Amino acid sequence: MRVYDIGGGEGPEVVSNRILTVPNALSFARLAILPWLYLTVADGTAEGLLRGLVIGFIFAMTDWVDGYVARRFNQITKLGKLLDPISDRLFILTVVIAMVVVGLLPLWVVIVIGLRDVLMLTIGTGMLLRGVEPPAVTRLGKTATFGLMWAFPLLLVAGIVGEPADPQPVWWWAGMLVLTVNVVLYWLTAGDYLRTIRRDRIEPSPPAQPD
Repeated sequence: MRVYDIGGGEGPEVVSNRILTVPNALSFARLAILPWLYLTVADGTAEGLLRGLVIGFIFAMTDWVDGYVARRFNQITKLGKLLDPISDRLFILTVVIAMVVVGLLPLWVVIVIGLRDVLMLTIGTGMLLRGVEPPAVTRLGKTATFGLMWAFPLLLVAGIVGEPADPQPVWWWAGMLVLTVNVVLYWLTAGDYLRTIRRDRIEPSPPAQPD
């Protein structure tokens, strides 16, 4: 299935040390709009939620575009592989916190998602400091992130149609269902990463044979 790899070639992935690439510029742009996104959603008005919906859609589209461009035009970089998941994690936390502030989501959502991200960030940073590359993002992880991003528009529409503190029930429950399912997947991917790390420590890859 090539849903997450559209634009990729058949050969091995080539990762460079370049910084000035189109995908990296898009990742930096996504990080730059996060404060605006938070203030827009946290405004708590129907207009603010609608603007947040549009900004979130643009964010998701550029997230897909930078991955496509990176694969299609051989612009995969070490910086990009770091920026892309960081921007996704910060986007999710930004929207969730803003929704809690305006009353669209309960506090437990921030706690559950935040704990998972802090755990993975701590482990990943520790590995990088020891010179060990963290495990690659899996398709299940990408699916969970994609699902969370789809839950937010449903919840925002619930607040637009109703009120942030009294959202429209059908849209809100649909959003909560999608959110809950993908929060579970989100934690399952964390467990999968931990198992991969533990396996690699117990069974390190054999050294490369000289030609």
